Amino acid sequence: MNYNRAMPYPRLAKFSRIAFLVCFSVPLIHAQNVPTQADALLQQQVKAQNFRGSVLIGVNGKIVFERGYGPADEEWNVANTPKTKFRIASMTKQFTGASILLLQEDGKLNVGDRVSKYLSGLPDAWQAITIHHLLTHTSGIPNYTDSAKIPELNQHGATPEQMIALVADKPLLSAPGAKFAYCNTGYILLGMLIERVSGMKYADFLQQRIFTPLEMKDSGYDTASAVLAHRASGYQLKQGAIVNADFIDMSVPFAAGGIYSTVEDLFRWNEALAHKGLLSPAALSCSQTWSRSKAGRSATVWRRSC
Repeated sequence: MNYNRAMPYPRLAKFSRIAFLVCFSVPLIHAQNVPTQADALLQQQVKAQNFRGSVLIGVNGKIVFERGYGPADEEWNVANTPKTKFRIASMTKQFTGASILLLQEDGKLNVGDRVSKYLSGLPDAWQAITIHHLLTHTSGIPNYTDSAKIPELNQHGATPEQMIALVADKPLLSAPGAKFAYCNTGYILLGMLIERVSGMKYADFLQQRIFTPLEMKDSGYDTASAVLAHRASGYQLKQGAIVNADFIDMSVPFAAGGIYSTVEDLFRWNEALAHKGLLSPAALSCSQTWSRSKAGRSATVWRRSC
């Protein structure tokens, strides 16, 4: 899906929908060579019209390279910088998953619980699906992105309930837990569950439990009406020409892809997960962030021992 106001070029988008916003944190390497090598590689990609956006590289908890490439706004010729805000698309799922673990640590749920324990009115075929199944993309629930109604909903917005209704009458793709199939619908359900269990709006929970404690001041849940400083505009290539990206109301992806952030805030997020105790060691043992899923995406892989 095209979630972004700031899209990568399509030739790169087939590899990653979030290529416009890159934050690496790596172990000790030849740090003195990183800026030169990274910039040379990225300049090649920019020249080939394969990349525009912001990049940050951290080594041992320290930023050794950060830079913006290409324009954040074509019409005003405003350049991208490390402080440019981008929609982060499915990287949102990391924050949704962490929110679930925070609620588990609060004693308000367990990832082994059935989703129907917290959300009523689910289809009969979904009754055996657990929170863990949603986190691991093994619920068997169809992906709402296949619905023919998505282009219209992208323009006008939708409630989470309306998004779930798109697939509620469709058969499961497989028995819960039997097969991996990347599923945005599952993360819509997780967002609904976070709201039901916490008694807070999804956006407010993120702000109170994650963004504010970690001083992620340039991150939040995106809305079309908000006037947001340093927000990148979105573009795509059509027949070789740069055009404005199609509008998407972010109520559609919701907890599957509705967050905006910067490379600097994502660096803070990475460091918090690695060192600063946002989640307990037991909670962190449930997941392994930035692993490669079967679908070839950057994702969070959840272990069955949660």
